[in-house]
Amino acid sequence: MEVKRKQIIDTMVVGFALFAMFLGAGNLIFPPTLGAIAGDQWFKAMIGFMMTGIGLPILGVVASAKAGGRLEDVAGKVNKTFSILFGSLIMICIGPLLAIPRTCATTYEIAVQPLFGNISPILVSIIFFGLTLFFTLNQSKVVDKIGSILTPILLVILFTIIISSIVKPIGVPKNTGSTQNFVKGFKEGYQTMDAIGSIIMATIVINSVKKRGYTSQKDMFRMTVISGIIAAFCLAFVYGGLVYIGGTGSGYLTIDPENPNRVANLIFMVNKIMGQYGTAALALTVALACLTTSIGLTATAGEFFSDLTHGKLTYKSIVIFTCLFSGIIATNGVDSIITFSGPILSVLYPVAIVIILLNIFDNKIKYKAIYKGATLGAFMASLLDTIANIGDFKNIRSFLDRIPLGSEGFAWVIPAIVFGFAFIVLEMAIDNNNQKGVI
Repeated sequence: MEVKRKQIIDTMVVGFALFAMFLGAGNLIFPPTLGAIAGDQWFKAMIGFMMTGIGLPILGVVASAKAGGRLEDVAGKVNKTFSILFGSLIMICIGPLLAIPRTCATTYEIAVQPLFGNISPILVSIIFFGLTLFFTLNQSKVVDKIGSILTPILLVILFTIIISSIVKPIGVPKNTGSTQNFVKGFKEGYQTMDAIGSIIMATIVINSVKKRGYTSQKDMFRMTVISGIIAAFCLAFVYGGLVYIGGTGSGYLTIDPENPNRVANLIFMVNKIMGQYGTAALALTVALACLTTSIGLTATAGEFFSDLTHGKLTYKSIVIFTCLFSGIIATNGVDSIITFSGPILSVLYPVAIVIILLNIFDNKIKYKAIYKGATLGAFMASLLDTIANIGDFKNIRSFLDRIPLGSEGFAWVIPAIVFGFAFIVLEMAIDNNNQKGVI
């Protein structure tokens, strides 16, 4: 009975820790604007966002646990070189290029500007990354303690906002004329970067499970799955509630989908629900949570690239470079960072989706060449799709739209399937020739 009780408590702790890792204060800016754009179609947008913002990250952790818990166990089935390259690209994205700068930019726009006026973003960036560098180099446990306090406070504020919006909605969701809301939600979920990050974050989760005494593959996998379900339910409530808030506020906002100003929309909606005190509480908590996220990601980047280069690049030099580079990028503002990250994530995400799904069903897959083929097909199609979306390439767009699901924004699905099966046929042919050679 005591063992069962310990398992339940340990699973709950890991589940809530996983939830806190994926939530990320910076991710809060996406659901409200998504809901406001979708209007009375907010539920479709919410389902799309949950698939990539919740479902895929949880599947990523489960797939990693099933494969062995390391990045090379998951992506190495394509190719060892690919595993190193793909892992490095993921770490760059959730590190100095996109996610870390966004924590600072979000802090500036949510906390500094509303509370202190137009202080220079350069000054804020210097202070923010000065603190990040200090705590990362010292590797102080103070940050862990602050994080363990901030996450519950942030959750209390979010739950209060969401419950208040249900009891007393901002307004009635209106018909905004927005189309393909499921696809918009699906692709907006890319911006959380949690699915690509889950392949790396899984190592932290699995090590946490091991430290609690669960060393068998069966126990680790079971705890990871149940913890993932707990995290998914919590994330669904937060993200779903925020999309709903956006939907109810659609009658008060006129949003340009090309330049939505997500931070301003979030502040406006929270102010509508809880007034200035609620806005101030959210701003302060988000700012501190963003700082702890920045410190955690910077330390992870330092350890990742130091291990990758076998110490040729030292932990200290990497975190210093990360802070300097992130500080420069952060001054461009949240929406600029998001706009810049869109094309990169549009290429990486389909590849990550394919790798995660194949690892989930790995024990059913006889011919492992499908990993190479499906990954290649998804990469080429998503790259073409991204190029067509960036520039005025009508021929490429016309070609992709003729592919089934292409006009719906999923041009990579069929090529991934076709190339996957083509590589299976190729592997079967090679095996047959080898057998004939033996005979």
